[in-house]
This record gives sequence, C-alpha cells and structure tokens, in this order.
Amino acid sequence: MIYFYLLLTLLFFYLFLLSYRVKKYKYNQRDNYIYNLNRNIIDTLEIKNNSLTLSKDIEDYDSLFLKIEIYRNLLSYIFKPYIEIEDIKHYFEYGAKGIRYLNISHVKSKTLKVNIYNVKIKNKGLSLFGYKNSIDLSQKTLILAPHADDAEIASFGFYKTAKNVTIVTTTIGENGACNYCSLYSNDRTKNSLKKAQLRTMDALSIGFLGNVDIRNSITLGYFGGSLKSMFETPNKKVCSHIKNFTNMNSFRNVSHSNIKLPLYVESTYASILNDLKEILIQTKPKNIITPHPTIDSHSDHKYTTKILIQALKETDVSCKLLLYTNHLELSETYPIGEIHSSISIPPNIKEFYFDSIYSFGLDKETQIDKFFALEASHDLRDSLVFLFIKKAYKHLSRMIRRKLTAKERNYYKRAIRANELFFVVENKNIDKLI
Repeated sequence: MIYFYLLLTLLFFYLFLLSYRVKKYKYNQRDNYIYNLNRNIIDTLEIKNNSLTLSKDIEDYDSLFLKIEIYRNLLSYIFKPYIEIEDIKHYFEYGAKGIRYLNISHVKSKTLKVNIYNVKIKNKGLSLFGYKNSIDLSQKTLILAPHADDAEIASFGFYKTAKNVTIVTTTIGENGACNYCSLYSNDRTKNSLKKAQLRTMDALSIGFLGNVDIRNSITLGYFGGSLKSMFETPNKKVCSHIKNFTNMNSFRNVSHSNIKLPLYVESTYASILNDLKEILIQTKPKNIITPHPTIDSHSDHKYTTKILIQALKETDVSCKLLLYTNHLELSETYPIGEIHSSISIPPNIKEFYFDSIYSFGLDKETQIDKFFALEASHDLRDSLVFLFIKKAYKHLSRMIRRKLTAKERNYYKRAIRANELFFVVENKNIDKLI
C-alpha cells in the first residue's frame, strides 16, 4: 500500500510540474506565431526520410527562416521538444503546437539533414523565407546599450566581427537586486553606489574583449529607470529612485572618447537628446543596434530607442536600425532552449513593425568569446557562491528548481547561441516604430 501512495504522490507532483511548465510562458504555447512574411517567400518544401531539399539557390540570402507546423505529443510535455537541422538545434515550448519559424540561416547546402525530437511536424507545405539585408560590417556601427550588459547579450558576436564600432551605455543601472553587493554592505544606497560603479566599469571595459577600443566605449551616466520620466516630462530634472543618490556625473565617462560631449550635464530630456544628436552627428553610423521599442519590456530599453528616434529626426543621419530584445515583453523565457542552439523569431500575439529580419551567425569560437564577455559582467554572475556555504546552497537550490520547472532566466544559456537576431528598420520608416 505504501508504494501505491508513493506512486500517487509522485504522479500528482509530476502533473503539477507539467502544469507549471506549460503556464510559465505567460502565453498559450498552442497558439500560432503571428507573422506575415509572405513577400519574402522563396521556396515551398517538404521533409522526406529526415531530409529537406531546397530547390532554389540560397547564396544571396544572409537570413533564412523555415515556417513549419508542429503538433504536441506526450513526450513534448516531459522532454524538451526540438528539431536539429545541420547540427544546430531549434527548441520549442513544452507542449508546443502550431506555426513556428526555424532560423536556418546557417545552412550552406541544398540538402539538409533533419532530426525531430519529442514533437510531431507536418512534413509537407513548409515555406522558406529569405532576406537580403546586405549589412556591411566595415561601415560604422553605433550600439546603444541601456545597461552595461545589453550590448554583449544582444550583439557581442556582431561587434567583435565588425570593423568600426561605438558602444554607448545610456544609464548606470543602479536599481534592482545586487548579487554581489551584500559582501560590501546591507545599506541600499551603498549597494546601489557599488553596483553603479561596477556596471560603469564593465560598460567601459568589456567591449575590449570584442575588439572595441576604449575610446569608442562611453557611459552617459543617466539614472536607471529615469528615461521614461525624462521623455514624458521634458522640462523636469529627474532623480534616481535610490535615496540620497544624486550625482550622475560621477558615472558619466566621456572625456576619454573620440566623441566630444559635455563633461557635466543635468538629468533632463534635453541633455540626453543632445547627447544622442551629437553622437549621431560625430559618428555618422550606417548601422545602429538598439532595443525594439515595441517588443522589449524594459522601460529604459524602450525609451533609449524612442529618444534615439527623435534624435534621428533632428539630424540628417541616414542609417539602418538593427533592433533587438533582451527582455521580450510577452515572456521573459525567450529565447527558448539550450546554450549553442538557435535563436529564432520570438513568439508574438500581435504584429509589430520591421522591414526585414537579420540573423548574424556565431561560430563556436565566437560563442566561447561571448561566454567570457558575459562572465566578465558583474551583474550576470554571482561572485559570492564560492565564499559561503549558505550562498552556494541557495544557488544550487535555485538551479535545481529552474531545471525542474524549466523557468530559465540564465543569460549564459539564453544569449550564447549560434546566432544573434535583429529586426531591421530602414531610416525612412522609423516613424512606424512608435
């Protein structure tokens, strides 16, 4: 009898676990992804004997996406469902069903080996979409990072490969939890000060791992969480959310830069707008990497790009916007899957604007370099784990809990992938983003 109750208990626990896994996405994983890519369709395919044969040449396309329809089965609730194409894995949600888009920009040949795990797929009528973005890596690129780690999470592989890159970090990111500051003090103001100091140092120095000269990395020093207030109340000076945290200029590092900006400014909309206008005028970038203001959930991400758009309107700079999201508004679980797998088009329940999609591929060596760039960021690692047993136990418990519930928030898994994904908007269409 005891074995029966034990089995029943395990069954209830497992059913609870499955229910938690399904609900964690905060959207219905049985819904179709809503995208209209029909103007970019280049082929209609089918899978035969675990093989996919392309009938059209793909050499001219830098980004390729395969539209498929998947069906759930029991295994898709228990194990991670995924499809492997030419040694790159493409993951889906637990219990996923409906239309999805695989990023197969890495393929080189016309005949592709396809292995399907823990999910069913409709083999016929698969649509292939292609994009010719013609991004020139020798042209000037400006990267706007709302916080110290955003440039690395979204685009380390891109900027390590590109030839002429400027990284601008707009805020100091002093708000929120501080994984490493409890070693220093339990005082919130002191913790925030230490966090701001370390994140400022990271913003200036980590780019060096991606071949960006220190003179091309600057921090503007605006308070974290302040950009929305600055944008909405342009005549008002905005303060930090942290008590007694008043001096932003100690975190403003521009004097070493090739870009000439005021050394001391007020925390106002006029100041940051002027900063971005001067940066645009002096660098004249052809590519700007910045968060997508519609699908990224973080306020500083949204308003960094909204202020950039206004700055572009007030200058004569013509460029492409390469838009990323590090905090997908629909669900923080994106991108789904394991380290070294593919990042594909995010889930969505409503359409948002873009002109094309650009996938930048990372080879294994660049992925390893990106790992160490993220590891160098104080805010992404827990530096106290190996100092205290209690801390290590909590860290281990958190890892086990995330493994069981599949609630993955680890940027080492989410960001170190076979590609980096951007939604491209031409300069003439920037008004359509707002």
